[in-house]
Amino acid sequence: MSEDEEESEKERMVEEADLEDLSGIGPSTAEKLRRAGISSVRDLAAIPVKELLAMSELGEGKAEEATKRAREAALPKVFTAREYLERRRNMPRLTTGTKNLDELLGGGLEPGITELIGAYGTGKTQICLQLCMTVQLTKNRGGLDGAAFYVDTEDTLKPERLEQIAKGVGLEDDRALDKVFGFRAVNTDHQFEGLRIAQEYVREKGVKLLIVDSLTAHFRNEYPGRENLVVRQQRLNAFMHQLLRMASLYDLIVVVTNQILDVPEVIPGVRPFKPVGGNVVAHGSTFRLWLERTKGRTRVTVIDSPKHPRGSAYVALTEKGVEDVVSEDSES
Repeated sequence: MSEDEEESEKERMVEEADLEDLSGIGPSTAEKLRRAGISSVRDLAAIPVKELLAMSELGEGKAEEATKRAREAALPKVFTAREYLERRRNMPRLTTGTKNLDELLGGGLEPGITELIGAYGTGKTQICLQLCMTVQLTKNRGGLDGAAFYVDTEDTLKPERLEQIAKGVGLEDDRALDKVFGFRAVNTDHQFEGLRIAQEYVREKGVKLLIVDSLTAHFRNEYPGRENLVVRQQRLNAFMHQLLRMASLYDLIVVVTNQILDVPEVIPGVRPFKPVGGNVVAHGSTFRLWLERTKGRTRVTVIDSPKHPRGSAYVALTEKGVEDVVSEDSES
């Protein structure tokens, strides 16, 4: 058996393992963990002890022991960059449904958090809706043969639009809407609850794509003014870290939309806007894309990425969905 096959077999065994299979965790402890919403070894491995204590009935000693055992079983230890490269080559890639965006992103979206930043009407939600359809495509067509979970904070999940886009991307399955799971979050507490439920759907319903549209709307509304800034950023930071844990544990593709703020003082060469959430969202996002409307189309620019060079691509928002258009440079 090759090293890749051994790693896959280990991941399969971890996926199938019950909490009781961990040394030192009996039925009573496992039941307390499940009541706290932790039903898998991977979930337990990723949760900090402090957070586990706050949400479960476990004592500090038992919580430390349980998380330690789970990390030993579920998380890789030290690895070489070459080993990580081989693993990344096998990671899923998700087509956006447009050649221009896929080329901009080096073949499509990959596990981690992709942040779509832009003003109203730039196409953030339209890209999210299209991804809900492309994730269902077979792998040879750029999809993941999976489902989508949509945390909706601004009433943007429109099934009528999904039906139009499904036809546009060539999705013939009349059950396409059945593979998009929506969660209407009414406040920040509910938004956190949406992530807990989404994690269950990742394990049980084949969800490969998680969308939060919009990431920051409820946080802005509930924590207005500078006097609430610290608390808002702390909660937003906790939310981002939960997203990162989910992306890391399940090779999950996470897409969040973010709003922009006017910058009072215009600095030459700098956009007169900035994303909401400051450094908390900036550091938490793996890939950041800026969307702007220009001459009836949307320009998508990579503004931050650990691997992609800065560049732009142009798309149009049509009845069929998000489609390619030629760049301004190509037209000139």
